Amino acid sequence: MTFFTHFQPRLLQSAQAKQAQDYVAPVLLALAMVVALAPMQASAGAGGTEFTQVYDQLTGWSNGTLGKVLGIAALLVGLGVGVIKQSVIAAVVGIAMALTAGFGPGVIDGVISTGMAITTPI
Repeated sequence: MTFFTHFQPRLLQSAQAKQAQDYVAPVLLALAMVVALAPMQASAGAGGTEFTQVYDQLTGWSNGTLGKVLGIAALLVGLGVGVIKQSVIAAVVGIAMALTAGFGPGVIDGVISTGMAITTPI
């Protein structure tokens, strides 16, 4: 019995090694795809003038009266659910939704527009 217990960890290690070898080919394929597609990501933010009208419409809604109404509604619903459930968590979710509706478009615009411009397309 001691002979088997002495070599049992080695048997498990060899089984784990065989199982790990099954994942080598898919991982290498995924890595090759990432390396091949990485240059395409550099030009993903360039252009897009056809979406400017949609972008302006959505940011106008979210920064305008509709965004304020949705933010206040989320706050009131969260506070109401918090009172009914006697829990602060629902009120916190309502406040988080109101803050996201109010500040979200500006944050997203700031994050997206801070990238460097690519002068030579790939």
